[in-house]
Amino acid sequence: MRWVALKYVKPGFVLAQRVSDERGRTLLAQGIVLSESYIRRLNRVGVRAVCIHDRATDDVIVNEMVAEPTKAELLTLTYDTLSELGSGHFSPKMKPTFLRKKLGPLLEDVIQQLREGNGAGEQLGSVYIADGELFHHSVNVTFYVLTLGLYLNLPKDDLLNLGIGTLLHDVGKLRVRREVLQKPGRLTPEEFREIQMHSQYGFEILSALADISATSALIALQHHERMDGSGYPNGLMGDQIHLFSQLTAVVDVYEALTANRVYRQAYLPHEAFGLIMRDRGTRLSTVGVDAFRETISIYPLGMSVRLTNGDLAVVIQASAGNDQQPVVRAIENARGEPIRPYELDLRNSPDIQIETCES
Repeated sequence: MRWVALKYVKPGFVLAQRVSDERGRTLLAQGIVLSESYIRRLNRVGVRAVCIHDRATDDVIVNEMVAEPTKAELLTLTYDTLSELGSGHFSPKMKPTFLRKKLGPLLEDVIQQLREGNGAGEQLGSVYIADGELFHHSVNVTFYVLTLGLYLNLPKDDLLNLGIGTLLHDVGKLRVRREVLQKPGRLTPEEFREIQMHSQYGFEILSALADISATSALIALQHHERMDGSGYPNGLMGDQIHLFSQLTAVVDVYEALTANRVYRQAYLPHEAFGLIMRDRGTRLSTVGVDAFRETISIYPLGMSVRLTNGDLAVVIQASAGNDQQPVVRAIENARGEPIRPYELDLRNSPDIQIETCES
């Protein structure tokens, strides 16, 4: 199986993983044969990539670090929680004083699954859809940051507070005008200040909840602070920024860089990784960047990539531990025609490298 950007998906492709909406509900089930109408439907809702079965990569098994049912349940709970926190109107089943009780058990399950996975060489993120960007982003960042927390051997209670704070770190965006958040062009100074206010809004929302820890609330406030004082809202520096916020900042930047946005295309994973490394010890925490480098696979198993020789290839050995050059299997030429598959370790191939991602 392999991940393919929707613009390269053709009728007849078979889904290897289900596609969910912003609430975690199934849009298309695993095993569906994609037709023109299905592809148009996925385009309409903003799906950007799908995981498909492919005879050339049938032996590539994309083992999710977090099981799909757990991921779907967390996405549903994240949607309900953020929506109600953002509006201030709570349903009977979502009382704010019981928030930790609802989130805690599921996050403990996530932490256990990540612990058993022993690393992040496999797929962690979920498929984005345009209307669910905030919710998918929150879940993806939480998976990544908990992986960093496990690497740093944080105690159980700290991991739980880290997970809750990260899951809710962008809740303040629900008080920012949608047209500003999704503006495709350059923001005016006033619009940028409005977006910056989401950190303060989020902190105020979470601080008002009796069962949310102060450290969890600080993540909402500080995840855009930078170690050199260049961040917002308070221009904090170094150890003035809580460790949880330092970790979240690293992951938040990377996850944002590698996702398509209305105002720009996604960076290639190794390009985003290079930007993260560039800011190590200046804008971003040394501890956070080093933990990220040692745990996160920037080219996970099953990712489709276009090589500089024009061939389409699939990652068959993930690149963790600062390895930006995975082992790939080429399966098509530049004209989209099947070729006799060949495998290539890009670490030993100075003349052929990854040019673009197609997933």
